[in-house]
Amino acid sequence: MNQTDKIRILLELGEADRSGSWPDYLQYGFDETDVPDLLNLISDESLDQADSKSSEVWAPLHAWRTLGKLGSSTAITTLIALFDRLHDDDWALSELPKVMGMLGEPAITPLAGFLHDTRQKEFARVMAMDGLAEIAKRQPESRGQIIQTYRGYMQKPDRLVFTLNGLLIGRLLDLNAREAIADIRQFFAQDCVDITCAGDLEEVEIELGFRHERTTPKPDYGQLYGLDPLPAPEIPEQDNGVDTINFYLMRYGHDDSILDVSELDGFFAALACAPNTVLPSRWMPAIWGGEDKTPAWQDKDEIDAFSSATFTLYNEAMQSMHENSYEALFLEHEVEGKIHTIVDEWCNGFLRGINLWDPLAAADAALTEECLQSIRLFATEAGFSQLDAMSEDEVVARQQLIEPAVHRLFLHFFEQRKQSSVPYVNENRKVGRNDPCPCGSGLKFKRCCLH
Repeated sequence: MNQTDKIRILLELGEADRSGSWPDYLQYGFDETDVPDLLNLISDESLDQADSKSSEVWAPLHAWRTLGKLGSSTAITTLIALFDRLHDDDWALSELPKVMGMLGEPAITPLAGFLHDTRQKEFARVMAMDGLAEIAKRQPESRGQIIQTYRGYMQKPDRLVFTLNGLLIGRLLDLNAREAIADIRQFFAQDCVDITCAGDLEEVEIELGFRHERTTPKPDYGQLYGLDPLPAPEIPEQDNGVDTINFYLMRYGHDDSILDVSELDGFFAALACAPNTVLPSRWMPAIWGGEDKTPAWQDKDEIDAFSSATFTLYNEAMQSMHENSYEALFLEHEVEGKIHTIVDEWCNGFLRGINLWDPLAAADAALTEECLQSIRLFATEAGFSQLDAMSEDEVVARQQLIEPAVHRLFLHFFEQRKQSSVPYVNENRKVGRNDPCPCGSGLKFKRCCLH
């Protein structure tokens, strides 16, 4: 395969997976000789303006990922130059620091220089700061050098970039940088830190183990920005599994975790369709975005409450799928007396579940992708662009294709699944999706307390 063929592959790969997993780009034969072509690809600003539905618009992202996989130190300067151009791009904000982490120690000095450069935009500098943190994460031996770089910045900070300064405190907490406490205290004393990012000085001192409790009232972060305080969520009754799941997902959720019970139901539906059993030891951490992001539960009662409600939902999805009675827990929203179905969260959850499947044979992968078309429509940027051009009736028609596609996928893998797994059986009678709501409203459960 020549260089042109390799680059063409990246131009045709299309939309990246939002789960955070990267393909094995080196399987296409990329090596150090391809670095100039990859750098040309990420430097081509015309690709940023390509049609949002095209595959070409994603090529720079695939190129910078490939450079990271190659560990090409010669790419560092060009990649850092992207920071200022792409400082408001969500993909670049999250991924270019990871690429820096993969490039490692040679990137430390140029990243430090960019962090200190006040001519650069604030979030471009945040990318440099995060790149340093990723290096420390991937190469623990560089931790001391990275912390010293952060300390050097705090001693002569840019006092006009409050968010960057607040996020820097968060990176120091991630590194458990106790040795930097004197600089941290001086940093806060200059009144240039956004305390909504990682807390005020007392919270930081508690986190680093320099104090056991506060001596002043905890700041009202909402009031700092003129926001009305949000009511504290009430702990649900023990027998209300849906509310229990939503309560703990809200309490401990974050950007990488499952959002609500609808997304979790989609997640479990994908596990029910899988050709092989996905064990709870894999899917439970995946609810939170990974083993390292699971909650710091307050006590065993919280763990038991969430686990019980979660396994009940899991069992119901598994059993109803085997009984051919599964109904997706789509959300519903009423506007002027008309009920609108919201499937986006459920579809996001289904795609999350698919990411836990084992690799598929070519024929299985082709059928799976065909079944996923109606789901991707409501869970990807390309899909959202298509939906924007549709009428309301067309959108509803596409929503109605989801459940039949899932059922088809389930049946396709049924024989494989039957040989490797036994469905969980829910022994406790729970309120069904179409049963009257136990609150006494007279509405079906999924149209009342469920949404």
